[in-house]
Amino acid sequence: MGRAKLLLLAAILCSFVGVTGWITWHYDQAYTLATRHTQLSAWALAQLELELHEFESAVDYYRNGRLDQERLNEAYDLAWNRLDVFLTGKEAKTIRQRFGAETLLHELFYQLQQYEPLITSPHLKPQDLEPLHQMLESMLPKVRNLMVLNFTGPSAMRENAALEQSKAQNFVILGCLLLLGLVMVVLLLLEARRQHFLIWHDALTRLPNRAAFIQRLRQQCAHQQQVVLCLLDLNRFKEVNDSLGHSAGDQLLLKVADKLRQSLPEGVWLARIGSDEFALLMSGQKSEASWFAYSKRVRTGLERLLYRADPAHRVSVSVGVSQYPQPATNADELLLFADLALLHARQDGQQHYRIFNRPMLNQYQRRRRLVTDLRAQLALGAQSQLFLCYQPQIPRQPAGRLGAEILIRWQHPELGFIPPPEIVDAAEENGMGATLAAWIFQSMNRDLDSFPLPLVRQLDLAINLSTSLFHRGLPEQTLNWLSDGPLLPRQLVYELTETIALDDLALSQRVFAELRRNGIRIALDDFGTGWSSFAYLKDLKFDKLKIDKSFIQKMDSDARQALFVQAITELCHRLDICVVAEGVETELELSEVLRLAVDEIQGYYFARPLPAATFCQFAERQLQQPVWHP
Repeated sequence: MGRAKLLLLAAILCSFVGVTGWITWHYDQAYTLATRHTQLSAWALAQLELELHEFESAVDYYRNGRLDQERLNEAYDLAWNRLDVFLTGKEAKTIRQRFGAETLLHELFYQLQQYEPLITSPHLKPQDLEPLHQMLESMLPKVRNLMVLNFTGPSAMRENAALEQSKAQNFVILGCLLLLGLVMVVLLLLEARRQHFLIWHDALTRLPNRAAFIQRLRQQCAHQQQVVLCLLDLNRFKEVNDSLGHSAGDQLLLKVADKLRQSLPEGVWLARIGSDEFALLMSGQKSEASWFAYSKRVRTGLERLLYRADPAHRVSVSVGVSQYPQPATNADELLLFADLALLHARQDGQQHYRIFNRPMLNQYQRRRRLVTDLRAQLALGAQSQLFLCYQPQIPRQPAGRLGAEILIRWQHPELGFIPPPEIVDAAEENGMGATLAAWIFQSMNRDLDSFPLPLVRQLDLAINLSTSLFHRGLPEQTLNWLSDGPLLPRQLVYELTETIALDDLALSQRVFAELRRNGIRIALDDFGTGWSSFAYLKDLKFDKLKIDKSFIQKMDSDARQALFVQAITELCHRLDICVVAEGVETELELSEVLRLAVDEIQGYYFARPLPAATFCQFAERQLQQPVWHP
């Protein structure tokens, strides 16, 4: 805990004690004042006596010519009101019932009322007040006696005893409050220590967390000549939580943490920096080669542990290693390079162990450059280096229509040709999926505006759907994009992979139904590359199914491939689904897919992806040709 927080808690404790003491002292002073003078409960009687005394003095002053009648009337009104309040108010009820006070004061009030016409008379003379003065002189001692009885008699003694008892009780309460405050402060101190621990440590494994790791990493790079960072990631750990529950996952993490603790030599600092990621920070007199060898031993030990701990043998360990001061020059680069090495280790299907090297950095920098340039190009609109190509989809039977798949192309001036999957991945991973889709629709609309409108009406265009676009708002968003161009909703086909379609089956069913209500068709792309396609054909209504080119291109050499394509085609026709054969490049492949009665053919045999102007010419020629035969 920081020194400032300790001082703050000490100040809170001192303040609490000080306030409690101040309250106790003031209460004692108030009690002393109450017992030394009058009981506060008899305030009404004391005030009454004061007002009556003031009125008697006013009468005497008027008789001696030292007071005018207006001031006399004011004194009378005050005494009259005070008597009325005392005789009718709830506050004075207790005192009225003691020592005949109510009878005495009713009589006094009655007599005062009798003198009211005289006092208010404009012809009042000083000698007229002599009877009133005598009445007051006889009554006021009785009122004084009431005061004495209330303040010093047995009743007053009982009240003093009650005050004394109340004082003792209040002191006990204040003492309990003080004790409770002290306990609360102690608990607060303990909780503050616990919270401080959690700020810098992982609650499950009790290891330093990512915040502590970053702080230690910066300190090590600032004070050590050599630092080696090793990141360890548990591959497929989420499957343990999903299948066996989070309790089993937590137990596995604890075993991994204990295993790492047991093998820590001098100069190695361990932290848990993610849900399934650990870090080893190594520094000291050993060489880099020694640390590399140590990190390999750690990985081997963890692999054995995980093999025993996970009965399904799903979880494995990936390790990424980087060094400081070369090639990393600071703490941020050291962590970045270790992350890049870990990324490549996950992709390594055999060793799952990689040490950072320059090609990894070049690839990372290329990716960053690509993302930055892609964002800029999407903002340029028609002036972008990006452009669309159209790969025809030729129908087997003449229908007066022609399909095409829209593909994005980018010839980067420095990085060269950028493959479409890399463009899409860069957009998806950096929050530009919707922006890229909007650009594709805008570019398509511009291209189609240059086509003859009768030709446009004969086209069916397919656009690949990315993961970020597949949400409940897709149908409405699509209609907005189409509203700026000549293509009608019934001419649009969305192509998506089964990974997207099956990620949330209920969502897919709702989105499919809404798209179909608007006339937009859906095609299942790359069919055959997944494992669950057959199981879900009955749950999701597809308009088209595209058999992946890996099956088409092997039909002439593998009879089983042809049987597979034939089975899929026959099944789809029974389900009223159009079948598209992808990747047809040779005449033999064409003959085979036609023999199997696929509905459409896409591939280099007919055309590569074509720029808009070239595709327009191709479409005009194709639609004017008579029926063709293989």
